[in-house]
Amino acid sequence: MKKSQRMLGALAAIVAVGTVGETASAATGEAMFADVPSGHWAYAAVEQLKQDGLVKGMQANRFDGNAIVTRYQMAQMVASALAHEEQASAADKQLLDKLSHEFDSEINSMQTLAKRVDDLEKHQKKTEDNFSVHGYFQQTVEAKNHAGGDTKKSRWWAKEFYLNTEAKLPKVMGDWKFKMNLETKIGGDRFNEEHLMSGNHANPYNGGQMYDELFKPNLAYLEGSLGKTQLWTRVGILQPWVQNGFVYAANLRGLMLEHWSKKYNWHAFGGVVDSDDGDLAVGAGAQYDNTAGDWKSEISQPWNDNVRAHENYYVVKTAETNWQPRLSRDGKTPLSEVEQQKVLDNGGTGSDNAKSNIQDMFNGSKRTKKTVYGIAYDRMYSKKFTYSLGAYRYTSAAYNREPLYVGAATFDYKLAPKLIFRGTYAQGNQHGTNSHSRGWMADLMWNCNPWMSAEKAHAFGAYAGYHYLAPDSYIRCGYGDGIEKGQKGVEIGMYYNFTNNLQYTLKYGFGKSLTYADSDCRQRDKLYSGVFCYF
Repeated sequence: MKKSQRMLGALAAIVAVGTVGETASAATGEAMFADVPSGHWAYAAVEQLKQDGLVKGMQANRFDGNAIVTRYQMAQMVASALAHEEQASAADKQLLDKLSHEFDSEINSMQTLAKRVDDLEKHQKKTEDNFSVHGYFQQTVEAKNHAGGDTKKSRWWAKEFYLNTEAKLPKVMGDWKFKMNLETKIGGDRFNEEHLMSGNHANPYNGGQMYDELFKPNLAYLEGSLGKTQLWTRVGILQPWVQNGFVYAANLRGLMLEHWSKKYNWHAFGGVVDSDDGDLAVGAGAQYDNTAGDWKSEISQPWNDNVRAHENYYVVKTAETNWQPRLSRDGKTPLSEVEQQKVLDNGGTGSDNAKSNIQDMFNGSKRTKKTVYGIAYDRMYSKKFTYSLGAYRYTSAAYNREPLYVGAATFDYKLAPKLIFRGTYAQGNQHGTNSHSRGWMADLMWNCNPWMSAEKAHAFGAYAGYHYLAPDSYIRCGYGDGIEKGQKGVEIGMYYNFTNNLQYTLKYGFGKSLTYADSDCRQRDKLYSGVFCYF
């Protein structure tokens, strides 16, 4: 037993020395580093053990019987020999016993140090388990082509940095964690001339709330199991990703409950929508004729295609309006100021945010509260076929502040180990003038869904599909890299991992606008490309 303990202690001492080197001085005292006197019997004893092959590794290479060494260095060589004691002859074992007694205090000190190193490593691992940081950086460019527009002016270069932190809460809270995502965004129409999305360049959120996007808290929530109920709970600023994000892919300030099992899952969430105004439906705005230097009297057009159901409005300027642009249903008679403001405040132009004036339908937003409630059920019918059903309720300034109800169904069918066909259908309850309440997608995906993990080096994925992104069939659709919200058409894309966690993406969509009033200007196409680096 004593022999076994001595060997284990010697091994631990060697590990400690290899791990911390000269830091041992603080732990063991200066006495360990006193020189072994020249002519001391230990020199000859260790030289004999070295010749017999018991002192190995760095200790053997460094030892010179004619050079003075410290007691600490001598103890290292003794520890190396003790680790190979089973190979020792009877004479060598006698030398080892004698050396062990001579350098007993030094070897014990190294064993103590080894334990401290082991405890330190355990503490470090525990700290790493309790707190983690990861994230990714992306450089992207997109170029849109709208019929009648200037493609070069539509290019947008963006650099984005996302930092994810995760911390376990004390054990009294069970398996609960706190998670936060910080984002930084810079963008511009020229490469490496991007500007921070702040100040005059900041994106409005939630109907006009401006944020500087420099380490802006994007997500911040608690998550964990709710006692013994088998309910996974998230509360705070979170993203309830369900049904592949077709109907709802925005952040939420609220609560989400989920239950997971082998065959089925269900998800329920509710709260206040937290989203960039540009990612929600915008309103049709007055058109300005740069050549004539005047407002156009044609039907007002949206600045993009993501516009919900609304009436057709013209823009007129008459003496009755004091020569200021005013909405009109027939192109002649202007709405009264009260009626126009009601239209603007209640989504009459197809916007999720109340507007302050007709001249600037994007920057003229007034802060509005948007709420959403949803439930989704996922089912694995077989190894090849899975489906999901969902129902949602959404209120905003759109539809005269009446709620939008959406029902959705999705399915995946595995045609081959890496080949999947996905179908998506969603329908809203808002019908009427300029409504587009039925949205759908059909995608064939190879090794992606349609996104692909960046973990495996040299992995390749691709997809092709037809997307019909009808604005009245979703709340905030998570798609739009190729075919954008409010458009229909073909989208293709590919992914390639140069190395582990370094991915390249290329996507292209070509089709038509669903909402633009002028039929001659509905052609759309868009190229999207990006490099993503994860850590």
